[in-house]
Amino acid sequence: MFPPFDKFQEESDKAAAVDTYQAVIAALKGTPVPDGYVKAAFADQRVKIHEEIVTAMNKPAESMTYEQYRKLLLTEKRIAGGAQFCNANKEILGAVSQKYGVDIHLLAGLVGVESNYGENRGKYIVFNALYTIAERIPRRSAWASKEIAELLKLSYAKKKDPFALLGSYAGAFGLGQFMPSSYNAYAVDFDGDAYPDLFIWPDALASISNYLVKHGYFSAPGFGEDSGAWKALYGYNHSKNYVNVILELRLEIQKRLNAPK
Repeated sequence: MFPPFDKFQEESDKAAAVDTYQAVIAALKGTPVPDGYVKAAFADQRVKIHEEIVTAMNKPAESMTYEQYRKLLLTEKRIAGGAQFCNANKEILGAVSQKYGVDIHLLAGLVGVESNYGENRGKYIVFNALYTIAERIPRRSAWASKEIAELLKLSYAKKKDPFALLGSYAGAFGLGQFMPSSYNAYAVDFDGDAYPDLFIWPDALASISNYLVKHGYFSAPGFGEDSGAWKALYGYNHSKNYVNVILELRLEIQKRLNAPK
């Protein structure tokens, strides 16, 4: 899950940066998270700026032409990996699909693109990725500050170290690469341990399915551009390239699984 590229492109590059700390304090006003918890996080010695994130955020893969993007993601290795993923996780995929109604091969395609079936989960401390964006990319400062607030809301509620969570350069984490705000809104516990853990497949796949359903997955049948599935995927990441490559990968995985042995 990536912050909406199209939305950011529409915003002025001259948009003023916000005061990150004060913006986070304001966003958490009225929540159980105390100001002292926020102050301690910002004063933590682990806070760090990653300048390479600025470069990456300004040149996301979604800005490529579709042929470039397709060549990057729709590879033989990823197609074969998707078939292997479906075979290895047949039981949990079936259980999640039965509950939410989301196509199994679409789920495989999505996690194939988002984390390469769990292999690429990200290397950055999520707090620091978001802090870097808030401090170094003015037009995205307000968005990143709100995501920091959501991260602190999450860590405070779950009694987790706010610096323990690793994710992408954009601040997304888990097998399905949720932003903190999406975790707080859509993450679900599927394995019954009372904790939605996006680093295990039952909870990750169920949370992805929940997100897609809540974003119109069933609003229209099929997988074309007018379908609910297309609309829901676009809600997950506001990029036509992203949606189209997932749906193409879905089809290739399905073909591979149905091919004669």
